[in-house]
Amino acid sequence: MPADSSTLARNSLVVGLATVLSRLLGFARDMLIARLLGAGPVADAFLVAFRLPNLVRRVLGEGGLNAPFVPVYLGVRGESGPGAARRFAGEAFAWLALAAGGLTALFLLVAPWLVLGIAGGFRDAPQTYALAIDYTRIALPFLAFTSLASLLSAMLNAEGRFLVAALAPSLLNIVLLAALLLALGTGLQAAGAATLVAGAVSLGGLLHLVMIATALLRRRPGLPVPRLRWSPEMARLMRLGGPALLAASTSQLVLLVATQIASAQPGAVSWLYYADRIFQLPLGFVAVAMGVVLLPAIARQEAEGDAAGRRRTVDRALVLGLALALPAAAALAFLADPIVSVLFERGRFAALDRVRTASALAAFAAGLPFAVMAKVFAQVYFARQKPSLPVCAGLAALAVAIAAGLIGTSSLPATSAALAASLAFLVQGSVLGIFLIRDGLWHPRLALLKPLLALIAATLAMLAALGALTPRLAAWLAEPTGLALRMLVLAGLCAFGLAVFALAGRIFGAFHLRELGRLGKPPG
Repeated sequence: MPADSSTLARNSLVVGLATVLSRLLGFARDMLIARLLGAGPVADAFLVAFRLPNLVRRVLGEGGLNAPFVPVYLGVRGESGPGAARRFAGEAFAWLALAAGGLTALFLLVAPWLVLGIAGGFRDAPQTYALAIDYTRIALPFLAFTSLASLLSAMLNAEGRFLVAALAPSLLNIVLLAALLLALGTGLQAAGAATLVAGAVSLGGLLHLVMIATALLRRRPGLPVPRLRWSPEMARLMRLGGPALLAASTSQLVLLVATQIASAQPGAVSWLYYADRIFQLPLGFVAVAMGVVLLPAIARQEAEGDAAGRRRTVDRALVLGLALALPAAAALAFLADPIVSVLFERGRFAALDRVRTASALAAFAAGLPFAVMAKVFAQVYFARQKPSLPVCAGLAALAVAIAAGLIGTSSLPATSAALAASLAFLVQGSVLGIFLIRDGLWHPRLALLKPLLALIAATLAMLAALGALTPRLAAWLAEPTGLALRMLVLAGLCAFGLAVFALAGRIFGAFHLRELGRLGKPPG
């Protein structure tokens, strides 16, 4: 069934809001991490140990397994029925369990080299290095649990059931919040608190798997029965899976490169992490929704040979994504300092940490629209089961991030790392767009120009309004003011900016979905 604009928007909203819930819980988690650990050696060690589980969670949660699995699953279901599709899912589950378990065991053995691969600068900080190895080993079982949960989530998404799969990742943040509150209540020192939270990471992964399995047990298509059988469908999945996972993970690999760059200076890993956490809120709302909802829609259109429908769907997704990404990027850059101050500046997180984190956040914000474009464009190739071009675009982005990091200023490594990531996202989105145009799969139409210009004008109107109001609220946002009041004022300021953007967008004609539904139709 072809996806119309209202269905795409509704499903994207469901996934996006569930993702925002997870991100908001993540903010609460990170506020406690900043309070308990600050930005010192223990924080750097824990955040590097958390980087690999977080990378896997983001790659898989943002549709990394959807990309290879959903088209094959839908193809089997269409050709041979739901029973055959469920048997195929059982084969995929069994082989993934074997691979994920073996990979986790290997990572436990090579944890010292794994840490250096993420943060080579720790070689010159023995205490931080030793802590990072310990925390990494404690958190590693998360990888196997969340990999299996993500495969089952892809099965739910293929069946059009998005809500449970989107809500399940919030369990990790709930478990981590409980561990952090326990550490705070019992007065644990920083190193002990980090150990407790690293253990909670693995527990959160296990609960994620249990929740998704329960959802499949209760309703169609049912929980797949694992069996180690190598079918033609499995061979097809494997041919697609490696390139698709590599392509889907490139944005997270860019962040790993950024972490490697930042590890040259004590505290910079923490500054980069906290900035990335804020950056991930709008990126999660848009990019995760596009990756999870857009792929099945385009895959169905590809199966039906509906090239015009595919182009319309990409148009809608692009405008919908930029309608959220452009104002979010502008607001993050403009309000970086008060946002970081309100969220993190307390306990062991000092004024210098705020300044450095805010600088990195502003640098990250520049890349947000391009990261969203890359996510939208890549889904076309994933739906066509041709992930090689997204891989090429991702590798180009990685190369740019590495080069930009090497030539960036060494006095502000966290900011340089974030700028390198933004430049990489620009390259990735641009290369994918060029590939789509070259292959005749999509091309920018004049009809797209009106809503895009309207979005830019609305974003500028929002910035002008924030520029007029923010100085008047500076005293209310300052650190001596009570936390509850500061958060209320910041939330009000963000709501004001959103209202101005929405009003201006309506006036300028950016939000007429009926017009978006006609974007891909030929004139006349």
